[in-house]
This record gives sequence, structure tokens and C-alpha cells, in this order.
Amino acid sequence: MTVERAAGTPALEEALRALAAKDPVAAAAIAAVGHRVVHGGPALKAAARIDDKVKAAIAEQSEFAPLHNPPALEAIDAAERRFPDVPHVAAFDTAFFSRLPPHAAVYPLPYEWYADWGVHRYGFHGLSHAYCAGRAAEMLGADPARLRIVVLHLGNGCSASAVQGGTPIATTMGFTPMEGMMMGTRSGSVDPGILLYAARRRGMSPDALDHTLNHASGLLGVSGISGDFREVELGARSGNRRAQLALAIYADRARGSVGSLAVVMGGVDALVFTAGVGENAAALRADVCAGLECLGLSIDTGRNATSVADADVATAGSPGRILVVRTREALMVARETRRLALEKAA
Repeated sequence: MTVERAAGTPALEEALRALAAKDPVAAAAIAAVGHRVVHGGPALKAAARIDDKVKAAIAEQSEFAPLHNPPALEAIDAAERRFPDVPHVAAFDTAFFSRLPPHAAVYPLPYEWYADWGVHRYGFHGLSHAYCAGRAAEMLGADPARLRIVVLHLGNGCSASAVQGGTPIATTMGFTPMEGMMMGTRSGSVDPGILLYAARRRGMSPDALDHTLNHASGLLGVSGISGDFREVELGARSGNRRAQLALAIYADRARGSVGSLAVVMGGVDALVFTAGVGENAAALRADVCAGLECLGLSIDTGRNATSVADADVATAGSPGRILVVRTREALMVARETRRLALEKAA
């Protein structure tokens, strides 16, 4: 059984009822519980059996992932009460990117911030990026060690990664999940001088800035409609100019990320679209790919419009392939949970 973002006992019991309705045999024979946790911090660079030390490390990172780590701890506590005699495993979204090379992980700030404070690029959505890079290799029938893959995880949260030879070498999210591309309600990267201006000249407090950057920016902030891509898209189709602008910025940020990550690898063999928006918004995929022919990525408009994941939507002659992949983060959690549970049993 895997537990993702849930809050406490009611959510757990609802998940158990759903599992029992689908597979009563499995529901009656739970041997381990896996938990998706967004931020593992500097101490947890791989999936881990949960104990008091692991829970304390997760709690320490709540400041940097306030929307995710506290609910994860609630779910862990509820699951441990419900299943006290089985192993519990935490799989971290930051783990995949713990292998980033130093030049990609260390910020150009005073080095002491990195050495003494632990300020560096953690990266997020790692479970999704890891799965999609592996799945892309399967779909292409190619050796992962020989592939250069850009993964675009596009949803309410957005991140992109460069995966070369099966190893992540760059990603857009950073010290927190705010960095990088425009998102549903998060700004993504902005000029830090804007924040200094807002604080010094407009009197915004750190808490107000935090709220604005996390909850009142992105698609919601620009469109004024919603942080839900689908609602903004409907507004754009009806002629709302702010909604149209929001979608244009969203696509432009994603396209720019593809370009920069492809250059980091010296080219790109496959571009992967995944997550809620990436898997379902055909028009957005087309907008992102407009102009990427210079990288050898040419989208087939017909295939793209009718695709159902998992699918290749590139033209027949495109040197690089464009894939739509349904991400399976829960499967990655389950794999790690099984591995660690079996290791302990052995």
C-alpha cells in the first residue's frame, strides 16, 4: 500500500475502503506501507525505513515544503497507528536529484551558505522524473545510458529535468519548490530585486511575500481566474486576455526550460510531457514545441491532438522523439517500499 499526500486518519480510512472495494484480498494482507514525502532535506538522500529519526528529519524540512511535509507526517502517524507491526517506508521527491553534480547544485551565493547552512538545489518531483526517464527508454527500446532526455512535469507544480545516461544533471526546481517554471499558484523564478523592492518600498513582510509567491502568483496571479490550468484555458478560449497571457507565459517558460536543458546535455533524444497538464493539454504541448525544431523536436499535430498516454507524438522524421507519459509516482514508492521491506526481512 502506498500513501501519498493525505492528512491523518480520515484520508487513510478512505484509501483503505477504496482498496478493499478494488482488491479485498490485498486490503486484508498489507505487509508494508509506503509514503511519498516531498522534501527529505540534506539527511535523507534515498528512500528510508521510517523511525523517529526519519520523522524528525522530515519535520525539519517542513519550513521549506509547508504544503507537503506536514500532511505527510500526519499520514505517517495515522498509518503507523493503523498498521503498527509492518514496515513503513518514506520515498522522497528530492532523492533522485541528490545526484546532481556540484556545479548544478550549488548556487552562486557566498559559499558558506552552502557549506554551513545547507543552501543548495534539492530539486523536486524526483519520483516522477525518475519514472518518466525510465519509461521513455522503454518506449524507445533504447539503452538509458545512451539517452539524453528532457522531462517536463507540468501540473499545478511544474519542473523540468535533464537526464543524461539515466542520471539527472540539471533541474529547474531548487532549494524550495518555488524556483523554475511558472506554476498554478507559484511564481517560479523571478528577479530577486523584485522581492527586495516589494519589501523595502511596498512594505511587504516575509510572510506576505511567502503567501504571494506560493499562493497568489502563477496562473492565478496573471489570469485572475484560477490556478487550475483547465479553468484558465477555458477563460482564454472565451477571449479573456489575461488568461491568454497567462497561458503564453506558461508555455514560454516551459519552452525556455527545454532549450536550456537540451544545451546542458549537448542535444536531446527525447522530450517527455507528463503530469496533469503535460499528459492532457494537447494545445499546451503544441505551444511548448513551437520553435523546438531547431533542437530536432518536431511535433505531429494530428498525433498530438488525439494522443493517449503513453504515446509518441513526434513526426515520423523528427530526430528527437516527443513522448506523452503517464507518470506513476505511486509505483516508484511501491518499488522502494518493497525493496526496503525485503532487505529488512533478509
